[in-house]
Amino acid sequence: MSRDGQNIIIDFVPLSCIVDRSMKKAMILFLILMGVSCQGYSEELTLAGHVQRTAEDAFDTTGLWILGVGTAATLLSFQWDQHIHDTWADHQQMSANISQYGNFWGTGIPEALIIGGQIYYDKDNGIPALEGFALGGIVTHSAKILIGRERPDSSTRTSMPSGHTQAAFSLAASMTESYGWKVGLPFWGLGVFTGLSRLADDAHWFSDVVAGATIGILFGRAGYKHHREIQPVILFHHGNVDGAAVSIRMDW
Repeated sequence: MSRDGQNIIIDFVPLSCIVDRSMKKAMILFLILMGVSCQGYSEELTLAGHVQRTAEDAFDTTGLWILGVGTAATLLSFQWDQHIHDTWADHQQMSANISQYGNFWGTGIPEALIIGGQIYYDKDNGIPALEGFALGGIVTHSAKILIGRERPDSSTRTSMPSGHTQAAFSLAASMTESYGWKVGLPFWGLGVFTGLSRLADDAHWFSDVVAGATIGILFGRAGYKHHREIQPVILFHHGNVDGAAVSIRMDW
C-alpha cells in the first residue's frame, strides 16, 4: 500500500502474471472504462459542494432504509408517548444524578471534542464525521422550529426531534463508519442512555427521542461516501502496461 497526496494506492496486481492476452486486454479496457466513469468524483469540492454531497449521500439506498424504518418507528412510537412519559418522567426510572451525565453527553460538547480530536489525529475520518454531525444538527434544529411540538414539561415548543439524541447517535454512527462496530458499540450505548435521560428529565416524548436517533444515524454516516471514492488505476513501466491497482481518493 502506498499514499500519494490525497490518493491511497492498494492491492497492486502485476498484469505480467496474466498469460492470456485477450484476458489482459479485457482487464485493461475494463479499468479504463471504470476510471472514466469515476473521474467526475475526483474534483476538488467547495464547502457548499461538500454539504451538497453529504446531503445526497444521506439518502442513498442505505439511507432511505434508515429513513423509512426510522419514520415508521417514530409514527408507531406516538402511541407509546403517554405511557412511557407516565413511567419515566420525574426520574421514576433514572435518578437526576445519573441522567445529568446523559444530558451532558448529548449537548454536543463531548461530540465536538471527539470529532475535533479526530480531525487533528485522523483527518480522513474526522472531516466526514464533522460534516454529517453539523448537517444533522442543522436539520434537527430546523425541524424543531417547523414542527413546534410542545415539550412534556411545557417549557418550550421545540420538543421534536430530540437534539441531544441526534448528537449522540450521530457520533455513534460516525465512529462505527470510522473504526468499525467494536469501537462504535459503546457510543451506541451512550446514545440510548442519552435518549433515556431526556425521558427521565421530562424534556422529551418517546417519539421525539426516536426521531432524533433516526436523524443522527441518517446523517452521521453520510459524510463518508464522497470522501472515499474508489477508482481503478493502470500502472505503466517504460511505456508498457505493468499492472493494476485500486486508488481510494480522500477528497478534502
